[in-house]
Amino acid sequence: MILREKVDPSDLQPPLPATARTLEGVEFDPRGDVWPVGGLTRSERMKFGIFDRLSRRLVHRLKWTLNISLQNKSFSHSSNLHNQFFLFYRLVLRDDDTIHDRIELSHILTFKGHLDAATEWKLGVVRILLRDMENLGFGIASSDALEYLSAATIRGNVKGTSIRTRDAEKGAFTDTELLAIQSALNDAYANGQINLDAYAITWLFLAYGPRPIQIAAMKEKDLIVSENGEGRVYALRMPRAKQRGEKARDSFKTRYCGKQVGALLERVIENNERRRQRFGLDNGDCPMFITHSEGQLTGMRFHTTSGEIGKVVNNTIGHLTGMKTNAKRFRITLAQRAVDDGKDKHTVAELLDHSDTQNVEVYFEASPAMVLRLDRHLAMEMAPLAHAFAGVVVTTQQEARRGDDRSSRIFDRSLNNVTEALGTCGQMSFCGLAAPFACYTCRHFQPWIDGPHEEFMAALIADRDRLEAEGYSPKIYTIRDRTILAAAEVIQLCTAEKDIRAEVAA
Repeated sequence: MILREKVDPSDLQPPLPATARTLEGVEFDPRGDVWPVGGLTRSERMKFGIFDRLSRRLVHRLKWTLNISLQNKSFSHSSNLHNQFFLFYRLVLRDDDTIHDRIELSHILTFKGHLDAATEWKLGVVRILLRDMENLGFGIASSDALEYLSAATIRGNVKGTSIRTRDAEKGAFTDTELLAIQSALNDAYANGQINLDAYAITWLFLAYGPRPIQIAAMKEKDLIVSENGEGRVYALRMPRAKQRGEKARDSFKTRYCGKQVGALLERVIENNERRRQRFGLDNGDCPMFITHSEGQLTGMRFHTTSGEIGKVVNNTIGHLTGMKTNAKRFRITLAQRAVDDGKDKHTVAELLDHSDTQNVEVYFEASPAMVLRLDRHLAMEMAPLAHAFAGVVVTTQQEARRGDDRSSRIFDRSLNNVTEALGTCGQMSFCGLAAPFACYTCRHFQPWIDGPHEEFMAALIADRDRLEAEGYSPKIYTIRDRTILAAAEVIQLCTAEKDIRAEVAA
C-alpha cells in the first residue's frame, strides 16, 4: 500500500521561488520535483519525488536548503549533500509504512550501523546537511539527534593513503613510468593514434598536475603569447576553479609555460577555427577544448566537462601504456617530486594552488622513494613493461632506412674491443641528441639484429653501479635507466628474431 500525504501547497511556508540560479549559473525551477542542475564537473538531475516516505513539509525544507546551497556553494558540494541524504533515506526510511515528519536519533543510529570505518564519512555529510537546515531555520531533526551528532566523533573520508605508501597503482608515477608515458604519448600522436586534443590535454597534466576542472574551464585567451629576442614566449592563465564561493573562472594563477606546451596549445587554437565558426563562438571567449554540447553554464558554452577531461587522460594513457591511471596521479606526482627534490611546504602548496599548507603535509609523510638496484636480470624482466624501445629491429643494414648511408651508422666508441655498429639512424634531418644513449628510446633508431647490444647494456649498468657506489644522488645515477630498459627490450627482440630464423632454417 502506497501512502500519500495530502497537503495544500499554500501551507508550505515560505514558498519556493519560481526560478533560481546555481553558483555556476544554471537556472532551474526549485518548485519542481526534478532539478536539472550541474556544473563543469558533470550534469545531474536532483530528484525529490523519490522521497515518498517523507512529509511534504520535510521535503519542502530539504528543497529550500539545497536551493540555498546551490546558489552559494559548488555544485559538487550540494550534490554530495543530496546523494548522501538519499542513501540515508534509502537505508533507513524508505521501507517504512509511515510518513516521516522528523529525523529521530534512532534513524541516525540505524544509519551508522550500516556503515563501516571506510564509509562512516557519509554520516558526516548527513550531519552537515542537518546542521545547515537547523541553522537556516529549516530544521527537520529532533533535538536528541542533533545533540548526538554534535557530540559524536565521526571518521572522515580516509585520504592520502596512496601518497603515504607510494602506492604503485594510485600514488605518484615513478621516473621510469613518467618517461614511458611521455614517449608513448609522443609516438602515438606522431603515428596518428590519438588526436590533437587528447595529446594536448595529457601534456597539460604532465606539465602542471591540474585538477580536471581547471582544464575544463580553460579558454583560448588563457594562453598568453609574447615575443622577445629569443622568439616566442608563453604564459598560461590557469583557472583556480576550486576556491570556496567562487565560480570556475573567478580567479587565476599565471604559470610559466614552456615552448613545447605553448606551441602545442597554439596548434589547438588553430585547429579550433572550424568548430568556432560552426558553433558561432567568439574568438575571445572560446573554450580551449571544445565539445559538441552547448551545456547550461552561462559564459561556458561548449566547454568540455571535467568528467570528460578525466576520461580522455584515463583512456589515452591506459590504452597506450596499460597503466592504471587517473588525473589525480599526475597531481600527486607533481607534488611528490617537488618534495623529493627538497622543496618546502609553501612551494608545494603554490604548485598545487592550495590556499594554505595543511593539505600538503601528507607528501612529507610519504615513505622514502625506493630506488631499484637495476641489474641485467631485473632489466630483462622490466623491459616488456616499460616499452622504452620505440624503433624497429632490422636483420641487415640493407633493410634499414638510410642503410646505404655509412654516416647513418650508430657506434658506441667507448666499448672496449667492440667495433661493430649498434644500428642505423633513420632520421633524415639533423639530430642534436647524444648518440648512442638517446638512440635506443628514439623511434628513428633501427638496431641491427647482430649488434653489440649486450655489451652496450652491460656498460650502462656498470656505470650506474659506479655512480651509486660513489654516493651520487639517485637523480644522477638513474638518469639512463630508461635507456637500459630499451636496450634490454632490443636484446629480447633480437633473440626472438634469431630463434624464428633458426626455426625456418631447420
